[in-house]
Amino acid sequence: MGERQAKMIWRSANYVAFLSIYPNTPGATVVIPIEHYTSYVATAPAEVSAGLQLAAVEVAQLLDTAFPDVARTAIVYEGYGVDHLHAKLFPLHGTAELKDRWRPIHSNVKTTFDTYQGYVSSHDGPPASDDELSEIAEQIRATNQ
Repeated sequence: MGERQAKMIWRSANYVAFLSIYPNTPGATVVIPIEHYTSYVATAPAEVSAGLQLAAVEVAQLLDTAFPDVARTAIVYEGYGVDHLHAKLFPLHGTAELKDRWRPIHSNVKTTFDTYQGYVSSHDGPPASDDELSEIAEQIRATNQ
């Protein structure tokens, strides 16, 4: 399989944005720093991750404007597809009526995951019990002591 030419949509001095060659929605975009950093945003230098976020926001606004049926674009930092720091942007098609107002949009999907499945899902799962949430909160707090 040969290399494909990136379809660049935006560029700054330190970051570039191009269309994903594996889009799950029209306009799915990847924003990357030009300089290489490993793919986990939480371990990147603060100025690089902050710069990436600012670049992603600028490109998200570009996507919002480019697609008449999009009010917002989701920004995801996942980091397991390619080991180069990147943000994935997904235009939320079908939300045009929400450009000037807000209302909740809920999914009927209630799937939960015990392990990473190779993708991120933002839908809510079934409600967790107070005991379960307390146990997880304590586990997290204990690692910060």
